This record gives sequence, C-alpha cells and structure tokens, in this order.
Amino acid sequence: MLEKPVIELWNSSGLGLIILYPSGVYYSNQTGGYACLHPSVEGVYVPLENEVIDQEKMLHDYFVGPKWLGACMRAIDEETANKIDEILALADESKLFKVDHSRFSDSHEAWIYVDVLESADETSTLKGFGICKGILTWNNSD
Repeated sequence: MLEKPVIELWNSSGLGLIILYPSGVYYSNQTGGYACLHPSVEGVYVPLENEVIDQEKMLHDYFVGPKWLGACMRAIDEETANKIDEILALADESKLFKVDHSRFSDSHEAWIYVDVLESADETSTLKGFGICKGILTWNNSD
C-alpha cells in the first residue's frame, strides 16, 4: 500500500491557503500554538504573502496576544472569526475568504477553515475553483 504524499509546511513563511481539492497531495502544518498539532488535509496550496500588508504578523500577534496567549488549540469563537475576517479584508486576494462558521470547532491557531468566494477579478490567482472551502494557514507561534 502506497503512503499518501505529504508536504509539510512548517518551514515555509507567510500566509497560505490550502484549497480543499482532490489533488492526491496532502498538506500538513504545525499549528495550535504551544500544542504543536500536526493536522493534514488533501488539497492545493496557494501562497498568499503580501509585500505591503503583513497579515501573517497580524494573525500571529492576535493569537499570542491577551485573548489566546499562544494557546488556541481546540476551537475558535465568534470574536476570533470576526478578527480574522477583518485581517483578511485588508488585502485584495484574501478578501475573498471568510471564516467558515460551521467549522469553528475544527479551527485553531494557524489552521482556520474558510469559505472561498469566487472572484470575477482577472488579477486573482485563484481561477476555475468557483466557490469552495479551504484552510488558512501560517507559521505556528510556539
């Protein structure tokens, strides 16, 4: 039996999106703050680093800040979803993503389930996926 191919993202930098898609390739990242979880999912990885707006730093600062103290490992809440949506709205590409409210219990630091809206913008890097699901991921804060 062949093992599934896995790309480990914990040495990558910047914000990224894993589009949930039957690609045959699985992506894993170290997540959950100090819990150092290692979830994986099948999909397609899209780097989202923005040279002008450092959304990864904003997310990192939020999750190590007073609310979570680097320990968001079990689930997020409405307040956190709103903060993430606010950060995502700052950049053209990521404004297409909204936190998936049905997946709060599966989301935690550096592994946030999102709904991906279809873009009519020709400059978008996401083409042909339509409305889909994904996971927003970045470097864990541990």
